[in-house]
Amino acid sequence: MTRITENHLKYISYNGVLFSLGLFSIGTAFLMSILPFTFKHFGFDQSFARDLTSIFYLGVLLGIFLTKPIINKLQFKRGILFFICLYLITVTILAIYPNISIWLICRFFAGIAVAGIYISCESWLLLVTPKSQQAARLATNTAVLCLGRALGQTGVSITGTEGYTPFISISIMIICSLIPLMVMCKSTPIITKATKINLEIMGKINIQGLLGCLASGLILGSLYGLMPLELHNCGYDHHQASYFMVSIIIGGILTKPIAKVIQTRVTKPQSIIVFSIVGIATMLGFQFTENTIILFTCSTLFGSAIFALYPIAIAQSTQSLNDELLFANAQIMFFAFSIGAVLSPLFAHPFMSVPHGLLDYFIIIFVGIAAYLLIHKAPPELKVQLT
Repeated sequence: MTRITENHLKYISYNGVLFSLGLFSIGTAFLMSILPFTFKHFGFDQSFARDLTSIFYLGVLLGIFLTKPIINKLQFKRGILFFICLYLITVTILAIYPNISIWLICRFFAGIAVAGIYISCESWLLLVTPKSQQAARLATNTAVLCLGRALGQTGVSITGTEGYTPFISISIMIICSLIPLMVMCKSTPIITKATKINLEIMGKINIQGLLGCLASGLILGSLYGLMPLELHNCGYDHHQASYFMVSIIIGGILTKPIAKVIQTRVTKPQSIIVFSIVGIATMLGFQFTENTIILFTCSTLFGSAIFALYPIAIAQSTQSLNDELLFANAQIMFFAFSIGAVLSPLFAHPFMSVPHGLLDYFIIIFVGIAAYLLIHKAPPELKVQLT
């Protein structure tokens, strides 16, 4: 059972986690943006981008199952510090040893670290937030991540993609992400015994939330690894591609106010349908216009659509869960996201051989999740109890 004292319900310590998460996301977004552009400098084939993305998310999958025992042993604060340091080590090795096999190993362990950080931070947030405020807080969490990613995307145009300068900048940012966590986080939720994932618990998980997380992974798994290459294939240089990626992330920052307005009028599954329709419209607009203003508008709205899926799906999945199941639920939802992210490069790569193929792939995902939610109504909410 997870026990939380009244002092742990204060949000000040979690603000430190948000700052750390924001700084960490700057570094990770910067790294994911520059990796495809470093291949020529290091003599790698462009197809290596798919392998790096897939192995990273395989690491994320393993990290989902390693996170619980590590957090049980170290608790939240020290556990997150451990995962950040692990990620920092992988960045250092990438810069020192430009070898395909070593890079694959490093990205695998980086995936483990990222899974540990995100699951721990998300569980921390859910444990100290009343259910009535969880959707808003998750949207804030997403906005912080998106802001960090937006800033990280701009790093490409600042440092370039060659040499050690980008890796040094990324390492400095990751080191800085340790500071708020160590200084501001004086109290954390204390886990005395975490609920184990079993078939009974998985059978009670909300299917709409699960599919929303899966769809989010199927899109975001290709966004960072393949979208820059898609933009390059469309005739944009790496500076222009970075600006488009920034506009997508800015759209993610706008998710909270947009989602708040929509969710006051419709249910969470209906919100996912609305954002899916927005995603479809923006991808079509991106293909059929060359107007710069319209392109940036479409990419921004696309960012809002894709980054709204995960927090809404998570909020939907926790509606009928008690505190004892929140950590297990976070693991399951992140597992669904990661399955989608692992499969995403494999599914999306064949689309890359045709013009705007990746955009068509995104449209297919949006159509699929929207169609399912339209056909299948949400089941009545059940209060889940431990047995």
